[in-house]
Amino acid sequence: MSHLSCAHFRKGDLVEVLKQENGPSTSTYYAAKVLRSNVKQRNQIFVEYQTMIIIGSGCQKCVTELVDLASVRPMPPRELNKCFRMGDSVDVYCDNAWQKGTIKDILENSKYIVRFHGKSEGIVAEQCYLRLHREWDDGSWVPPLPEQNMSSSMDMQSRKVKLKTKCSKRKSEPMIGMGTSVEVKSDEEGYKGAWYGASVIDTIGNDEFLVQYLTLVTDDETAPLREVVKKDDIRPCPPPVSSVVRFELFEKVDVWFNEGWWEGEVLEVQYGFKYKVYFSSSNETLEFDHSVLRHHQEWNNGKWIKGKSTKLGANLTNQRTKFSTGTIVEVKSDEVGFQGAWFSAIIVKEMGNGKFMVQYHSLLTDDGTDFLIEEASAADIRPSPPHIGHAHPFKLLELVDAWCSDGWWVGCIIKVHKNLEYTVYFETAEELKFQHCDLRPHQEWIDGYWVAAAKASRGNQ
Repeated sequence: MSHLSCAHFRKGDLVEVLKQENGPSTSTYYAAKVLRSNVKQRNQIFVEYQTMIIIGSGCQKCVTELVDLASVRPMPPRELNKCFRMGDSVDVYCDNAWQKGTIKDILENSKYIVRFHGKSEGIVAEQCYLRLHREWDDGSWVPPLPEQNMSSSMDMQSRKVKLKTKCSKRKSEPMIGMGTSVEVKSDEEGYKGAWYGASVIDTIGNDEFLVQYLTLVTDDETAPLREVVKKDDIRPCPPPVSSVVRFELFEKVDVWFNEGWWEGEVLEVQYGFKYKVYFSSSNETLEFDHSVLRHHQEWNNGKWIKGKSTKLGANLTNQRTKFSTGTIVEVKSDEVGFQGAWFSAIIVKEMGNGKFMVQYHSLLTDDGTDFLIEEASAADIRPSPPHIGHAHPFKLLELVDAWCSDGWWVGCIIKVHKNLEYTVYFETAEELKFQHCDLRPHQEWIDGYWVAAAKASRGNQ
């Protein structure tokens, strides 16, 4: 069993609470938030569960509980969706919690059969509801996280020890010694701006290093490439950024391409976790999968700073809102009974005077022989919102878009049921039940930018 002998949690920390509801051989983890850690009992903390709801007296609220510290661990870092093998130990998200199981069979369409301990029958689970099982043991994940995450964790632990000196006002930069994992910037034509992983073999004076690359080889391809690089062209490996669920439109990213990391900016967010990325160094736009992107960070004065969107975003937004022919958009309906619903469409023709001819993707003509084409005002048109992966359950009072009657309708979650089902309340005072796959996080198109919606208040219901 995982244990936490010397962990310290603060108010607001996200954690998981282990419950062995069906005996010591079963492991079920519930997501929670720390409400108070300085309780009288030093070995207990007060938490609020994120998916356990109490219903009564006409209202709902999250369950709170005083739990033993030994059953609490940090929230595991989000990892990119990966393929699993037969026999892998995994956690499956079902019944509002993560349950430990084993991969027993691999099916088509990224689905797996998972079997739980003590049960002869398994369940079918989609890849997005699976994660590799890890135990939290004395401050470390077992099996360990990827090497980069581990080195970052070690760096974070070392920062807890502070040494006060009175030598100089100049900030000291991290030491780069033999064996240090680094990234090296290329200055070769056609590769400028790309960063390549390497290991420091030796130091040459104060300003140069001998490095051995992790992915680049010699011309005869017989050995890893080694070369001398200047201090200004070398940096520590950037730490992982948590909660990599999706990348935003116009966000600066690094893309793994041609054995290195290239700086770019998300030009278009597509369905299926794909993105079009623009590279200013080559003035190119290429399409990539989610798995080869990471958040861009700048190494500045010995600190990592998250990269921000550039002016390119504003310029491209202005171009995008022109809605040229072929642009995928969503059109708002004003018809009685359909007010406020958004329907996916494509721009067929610009009519002038703020009018466009659009063809819908889900609405048909009266005779049902073709997709409906009609004129729409620019005020009722917006770009297709960026796709947000949402493997975790939606929360109580969260604003969502619900797929109903061939369009997206804005509503608020008022009940969270088992098996990833929800009751959604709409402005029409109607309440309907939906599956997780029929909902998406609600976003607002404001001043040329997509803005994630805030949590609804009870007064808005």
